[in-house]
Order: sequence, then C-alpha cells, then structure tokens
Amino acid sequence: MSTPRPRESGQRMADAHAARIERAVAAGTLPADIGEALKDPGLSRWRAAAGFCVVDDFAQLHGPAFGTVEVPTDLVAGELPTRFDVADARLLRELYRVVLADGTAEQQAALLSPQLLSALWAPGLAEEPIMRVWEHRFPQLTSGR
Repeated sequence: MSTPRPRESGQRMADAHAARIERAVAAGTLPADIGEALKDPGLSRWRAAAGFCVVDDFAQLHGPAFGTVEVPTDLVAGELPTRFDVADARLLRELYRVVLADGTAEQQAALLSPQLLSALWAPGLAEEPIMRVWEHRFPQLTSGR
C-alpha cells in the first residue's frame, strides 16, 4: 500500500466534506443555498467546517438602528465591547461582520437592523459565499448598489 500524496489526500477530504453537505441538504437539515456556499472554494476552510446561519426572513431583523447595542460576550469573545453606540461606524461594521459570519439566526434577528444592514452592505462585509446567500435570499440588499 502506498502513502497518498498530499494533493490526493486533500482532494479526498474535500470530496468527503462535499458528500456530507449533500447528505445534509438531501435530509433537509441544511438549506441548499448554505450547502452550496459551504462547498465554495472561496469560503475559508475554517468557515466551511464551522458553517454559518442566515435568517429565513428579512422581516425577522429587528436590531437597533440607533442608541446602544448589547452584544453577547460569547459572540464577540473580546473582539468588540459588549455595549456600544450604533453611531460608532467602525464598531458597527465590525459587529455586523461578526454577526453575519458567526451569529445564530436568533442573534442575527436581535442584533441586525434591516436599515443599517442595507446601508452597510458592500463587498467585504462578509466572505463572498456568505454574502451571496444573503443576496439570494434578500435581493433588496443589492438594490442600493
């Protein structure tokens, strides 16, 4: 028996990852659009393994559009203050970046304002495959571009 070459081993791992995703989509435990994004080579390997969530309905988003936002400590893990004014554009953009990538659908609903998300929506807010899922589900995000 020969030792697999690194490329062959990496391809087998990628194939196994894709097969797991396809099984989850077929079983209905993973939305098809997120499954496609998780197989996208443009998605970081860590994100492809960790996954991500997207709310089902834009109307679910009810985060603050002004005033103070309270951020769960488990979500930001020291990257951001756990309380800040949404008028701080730098902190707000960083919060939205984290919530899009790492937030649960419940956290997205509670922390993202539909108005602010639309205003902040631009390339680089999240990894491209994640942004494509949001844009596919919510075309209104691209209407401002």
